[in-house]
Amino acid sequence: MKKIAIVDDVLPNALLLKGYAKRLDDVEAVTFTDPVEALEWCAENVPDLVMLDYLMPEMDGTEFLNRFREFETLRDIPVVVITAAEQKEALYSALQAGANDFLRKPVDDLELIARANNMLQLRARQLELAEANERLLVLATTDSLTGLANRRHFLDKLRDELSRTQRYGRPLSVAMVDADHFKAVNDTYGHEVGDRVLQQLSSLMSQEVRDVDCVGRLGGEEFAILLPETSVEGAKVFCERLLKKIRAAEIDLDEKLLHYTVSIGLTEVCKGETKPDVILNRADEALYVAKESGRDRVAIHEMRCEEFHALTQTVMT
Repeated sequence: MKKIAIVDDVLPNALLLKGYAKRLDDVEAVTFTDPVEALEWCAENVPDLVMLDYLMPEMDGTEFLNRFREFETLRDIPVVVITAAEQKEALYSALQAGANDFLRKPVDDLELIARANNMLQLRARQLELAEANERLLVLATTDSLTGLANRRHFLDKLRDELSRTQRYGRPLSVAMVDADHFKAVNDTYGHEVGDRVLQQLSSLMSQEVRDVDCVGRLGGEEFAILLPETSVEGAKVFCERLLKKIRAAEIDLDEKLLHYTVSIGLTEVCKGETKPDVILNRADEALYVAKESGRDRVAIHEMRCEEFHALTQTVMT
């Protein structure tokens, strides 16, 4: 049901407008004689339309609109201002403050219904557009098979965290995760089973990370995990816990249970680092070491930040 907030300091006027509004389909009208109370209610309930008397002793329409539009959730809500015919300057001020439409006093019931319908249709189109944009954003940033961040979105998150890490000097670690013997799984059981492995693996990683972390699928059976506020030592503890959980997981194939493992390459971001590809290459090199050392383990890139800083100083000189 659509909600209309009616704000008028004169109660009989507010009730008259409410009576008109009730003739609209699927609408609940709420009246307020106190503009401050109306603002608080709107901020909490987010109406679909506000009908606002301009001339009120406690707060005029322009001030109400300025405060109303300060709330991010209310910036696109349609507002119809009601003014007397002689209040032209007030009307101009209200329109500049963000009013979408206006009504002249005395209010004609049919005109109110027509303008309210127009504004409610505008609101409906806004919501449809917002939902469409949200779906497009999900498609643009999410891997369709696993629901994780796709490669592009993960790199964007990595760039953001690099900027934050350099600004505040906080630790940041990156892990590269690769399913062991994944080609053999596909060859033996088929790609459908391989997809189930990737989906379960993605779910397990998502369960283990914090809200501030980011898990992304870089391609195929290769994933990456962004661990803000985490030193390489703390990240190693996390990775060991993740390995244990994955070892215990299984895929039910009716006749047998399929178990699998992953290998993890880990690196810590050094102060002054700004290139995502360099960091991912280091994690990938560590992943190679984990694979060559027997798989089902975590390997940390040997280069420490002291070496990075020494190398940087050498290049600069």
